Amino acid sequence: MIKTVKLIAFAITISIPFILGSCIEGNDVPDRTSQIEQQELNQSLANLEKAGYDVDTTSLGVFYVMNKTGEGAFPAAGDTCSLIYTGFFLDGSIFDTSGDYYQDSIWQFKFKEVSLITGFNDGIALLNKGAEADVIIPSSLAYGADGYGAIPPYTPLVFSLKMRDLKPVLQN
Repeated sequence: MIKTVKLIAFAITISIPFILGSCIEGNDVPDRTSQIEQQELNQSLANLEKAGYDVDTTSLGVFYVMNKTGEGAFPAAGDTCSLIYTGFFLDGSIFDTSGDYYQDSIWQFKFKEVSLITGFNDGIALLNKGAEADVIIPSSLAYGADGYGAIPPYTPLVFSLKMRDLKPVLQN
């Protein structure tokens, strides 16, 4: 229950600029640009820090908040990850969740043997068994200027990640 409340608070905190912006009159929706994305990212990160979240950044540029530390080794290529994830936009709307595909919401896959966006792999690499984090992936590490399906161009993605289990390749 507390984890759900934290996820909702996290989503609300980063979505405040979009909620306020939706109150402005006008039917014209500007084409997304890297400048718009950067403004949204800056505002969302500032809101998180203002709300007391400790936002860190990976060497590739993925922003993250570690909600729960885990134990043991971190994933290496070929390790079997058991991950629960929810993907949403900065406005808080969900675009993907492991619960849509798996009855227990747990997605099992071999790390770096499945084609994933760079930022998602970078976020997963932060998680050992039992760890939980929220990651914000700039579009340059996701779908960039082209977007993909329902994901518009220059759109940062947010994922709530929970590593339920991690089995090294030698134990698989």
